[in-house]
Amino acid sequence: MKIFIDKNTLMKIFKDRVLFDVSAKSLTSFKTGGILPVVVFPSNKQEIEFLLSLEKNGIPVKFLGAGSNVLVSDYGFDGIIASTKNFSGVEYQDGVLNTLAGTRTNSVIGYCIKNQLTGLEFLAGIPGSIGGCLIMNAGTKNKSISDVVGVVEYINHDGEWINEKKENLLWKYRYSQIKEKSFFISSCTLKVEDGDADIIKQTIANIMQKRKTSQPLEYPSAGSVFKNPSGHYAGRLIEQTGLKGFRIGDAVVSEKHANFIVNLGKATSSDIWKIICHIQETVKKQYNINLETEIEIVGRFS
Repeated sequence: MKIFIDKNTLMKIFKDRVLFDVSAKSLTSFKTGGILPVVVFPSNKQEIEFLLSLEKNGIPVKFLGAGSNVLVSDYGFDGIIASTKNFSGVEYQDGVLNTLAGTRTNSVIGYCIKNQLTGLEFLAGIPGSIGGCLIMNAGTKNKSISDVVGVVEYINHDGEWINEKKENLLWKYRYSQIKEKSFFISSCTLKVEDGDADIIKQTIANIMQKRKTSQPLEYPSAGSVFKNPSGHYAGRLIEQTGLKGFRIGDAVVSEKHANFIVNLGKATSSDIWKIICHIQETVKKQYNINLETEIEIVGRFS
């Protein structure tokens, strides 16, 4: 299905912040995917409201932050991809970071180091943007972003801009109700405390060293592919089924961490998708456990 989008209207509104026929490889950490007919880079709330009006008229709109937690189809996406990169910035005030949703996690970490603020070290090495972290309640096994969020600002599907307290949203492991309630997340507040720069740096260095030794950071990937089922670790289940090293084309289950699928160079999204399905079928057959993807699947797969 192809969606008709008026290029002249898009160029009038977004000017030089609209691109046509863009390869998804340039926007995703997997470095795979087909041609995206339209990519826009909104920079204000009025443009977000315009995108909402398009979606209400049948044109799908998908927001992408760092593109680090998605698998985009080799067929592309029949709609508009909207990058959040222009919604980026951090300000500190009264014990909280006012953070725009398109801000990369490493930028937030850098800001905290520079300003000697502690409490967000756990985000070190988690790729992506703050908006993406909010949607999937990203974190480690000990701490998630929901532990430090205060207020989230978003526009809902009715076009209302809302400042929602964390307590009014449902948060679970790798899930946030904000995903359903919002069309677009614009910003949030994150709780921090005064800290010592050297201690903050050392904590982050320790986290990054642990990630480097346990995760295949040298290859394109989308991080952990599957959520951990209750009482289990997805990576351990996959390893126990003997699927480490399982390969289709240039996509392979990492030997370093079985919950990572990496692109050795020329993998396609279809290759990765086939591995995902094979892992799910194998784990289901051996353990009667359904593995749910942590990464988001964008576009058509067969």
